[in-house]
Amino acid sequence: MPNIPIYLPEQVSQSQIFWILVSFTIFGTYLGVLLCIGQNILERKTALNRLLSLLFICLGLLQGTCLFYVFGLSSYFPRIVLLHVPVLGSIGPILYGIHKIIQDSEFEKSALGLSPKHSILPGVIWVLYFLSFIPDSESIREGIRSFSETRSTYDFVFLIPLLILAAYIAGLLRGSRILFKPNVLKEEWTARVLLYIILATIANHSVGAFFLIGKNPLFLLVSASMMGLSLCVSYLIGRRYPAYFQNLQEVARVTFQKYSRSLLQGMDISTLRENLLQTMEVEKLYKDEDLSLASLADELGLSSHQLSELINQEMGKNFSAFVNEYRIREACELLSKNKDSSILDIAYEVGFRSKTSFHRAFQKEVGVPPSEFREKNP
Repeated sequence: MPNIPIYLPEQVSQSQIFWILVSFTIFGTYLGVLLCIGQNILERKTALNRLLSLLFICLGLLQGTCLFYVFGLSSYFPRIVLLHVPVLGSIGPILYGIHKIIQDSEFEKSALGLSPKHSILPGVIWVLYFLSFIPDSESIREGIRSFSETRSTYDFVFLIPLLILAAYIAGLLRGSRILFKPNVLKEEWTARVLLYIILATIANHSVGAFFLIGKNPLFLLVSASMMGLSLCVSYLIGRRYPAYFQNLQEVARVTFQKYSRSLLQGMDISTLRENLLQTMEVEKLYKDEDLSLASLADELGLSSHQLSELINQEMGKNFSAFVNEYRIREACELLSKNKDSSILDIAYEVGFRSKTSFHRAFQKEVGVPPSEFREKNP
């Protein structure tokens, strides 16, 4: 039996943390395998189920390979430790496939949910990995063994799949940014869960990347434990919300339809909203009876269509209702305070062109005619 070095922290408290992380990593490894099996024994499997099963087994394998390295087994089982490379290089394309299915359910009809161009790179990495299993390839095996002991080569090879994953995650964030708008996140819990999944993926692999800097095995264990936590969350979501991905598909479909043709893309919505409220609440442009969608848009430096979308999206109403709300609000104050002013004078003062339009808008907004409102608010 070889004398296997185990990287144990010197202090007792650190040692306890170390073994807790090891235990959770072992648990996460088994959980990844079980979740993978759970997706494959479904009676009616879809491309989404297949991709989820691949994702779960990849996370399980990553945790297992971390344990082999942490316990100093890389020189005795180099192929197992190197399994980390093709597995890590496959996670990005798998996440991309899940992302495409969420965006468009038509992708779920494909065999696996991955387009050929996104299968080439991980496929090449897997082919290179399996070349080490060719019979009579002693030189390859020796190369792997020496590679695992050479820090610069080791770091470079492990950095490649991390960069691949980082590129895919950046693409996912860009492609899903509509789902991560504040108002969508506030209203849709499915979008919040998706954001958590992406951020958790970034966090646990970022922690793993720190291992390449100082070679502290605790970074690997923390990263592996975070993967185990993500698997636990996935299990709980699956148990609590079996139709989570179907719900997310519907939310994505509605949201993308709403924003895909947005004329405000690339603009600072919060600044536009603040400028709009400034013109109405401070400058009180609503008092101008000639105020129109076009004139207000010119004031804000927008097109009429952009302003209309901004009011609809941020205020939840059309231009006419938006302006009349300000006019009626001030009219209510004037009716209560200025008893000497006639109702018609107040109507003109707040921006209405006629007494009829004022009465109609006031009745709709307040529920009673202006005269009755004045009587009830002496």
